[in-house]
Amino acid sequence: MSRREKVKKCFDNMEQIGLHNEHYTKYIEDTFQRSLDHDIQQGDISQVPEELYKKTTSADIIARSRGIVAGLDEILYILQSKGLEVETGNRDGERIDIHEILLTVSGQTGQILKLERTILNFIQRLCGIATRTKKYADKIKHTETFVIGTRKTMWGLWDKRAVQCGGGLTHRLGLYDAAMLKENHLKILKQKNGYQAIRNSIQSIIDKKNPRFVEVEVTDLQEFKNIAEILVSINSNIPKVIMLDHFSPVKIKTALAMAQDKNFYDKIFFEASGNINIDTIADYAETGVDVISSGALTHSVKSLDLSMLF
Repeated sequence: MSRREKVKKCFDNMEQIGLHNEHYTKYIEDTFQRSLDHDIQQGDISQVPEELYKKTTSADIIARSRGIVAGLDEILYILQSKGLEVETGNRDGERIDIHEILLTVSGQTGQILKLERTILNFIQRLCGIATRTKKYADKIKHTETFVIGTRKTMWGLWDKRAVQCGGGLTHRLGLYDAAMLKENHLKILKQKNGYQAIRNSIQSIIDKKNPRFVEVEVTDLQEFKNIAEILVSINSNIPKVIMLDHFSPVKIKTALAMAQDKNFYDKIFFEASGNINIDTIADYAETGVDVISSGALTHSVKSLDLSMLF
C-alpha cells in the first residue's frame, strides 16, 4: 500500500459515513426530525383551506447556482421515509448547473410544503460545503496531499459527508473515534510531568481506547522533534500523526526534512493546519505534507442557492 493510500485509510472514515451504517442513518433521521419538529410545532397554519393541501402534486428542487451535489442520498432517504416519491438523475459528488433540476418529489401537497424549508436548509448547506471542498481539492490535485475537514461543523456527520462529496477526507468524526492532543491537552499534561506525561497519555490511549489514529499538535520545531521522538518510541500499528499548527510552508519543509534526516518520516503522518485558505493551500500542499485541514470548509460556508417549485 502506498503512503497516499495509507493516509486516505487513516483520515477517511468510510465505514461510519453513509446510509449503510445504522448509527449514521439514525443520526441523519434524528437531526432532521429535530429541525423539522422545531419548524412545524403545532402545525402549518398557512395550509387553509385544508382540503386543497390534501391533493397529490409534484415539485422540483432547482439549482439557482452552480456547484457540487451533496446530501442527496440522505434527502432521498428522508423524503421516501415520509411517504413521498422521488426521482433524480443526479448523484452525490457530481456537478449541478444553473436551472438544472436536482430532484422531483411527488405526494400530498401539504406534506411537501411542510418539508420544503427543512429539506432546502439541509441540502443547500451540504452542497455549499461540497462545492467549497472541491475548489480546495482542485487547487492541490497536482500534489499527493489531501484536504480534510475539521470538527468546526454545524451538523456533524452531515457536514463530514458533504466534505467527502467534494473530494475531501473526513478526519475524525468526533471525540470518540480518534485521539487528538491539542494545545490545551498538552498544557494540562505538562503540568504533571512534562513530556513523560504526554508519552504516558499516548501509550494509555493506544492501549485502552484503540483509536483510529492518535494525533498531537505542535507549534514549533523543538516541540515537533520532542513529540516525534515520543511517537516513534511507542510500538503500535495505530497510525500516529503530528499536526503542524500555524507553521509556514518554509517551516513545514524544514520539519519534514528533519523527519527524513532522523528516519521517522515513514512512521508518522503530517497534517498542516491554521488559517490555510484557497489562496495559500497550494503552497502548503507543495511542501509534501500528507493532509491539510481547513475549518473554512464547514464553519463559514456559503450555501448553494436552491429553490423548490410546484
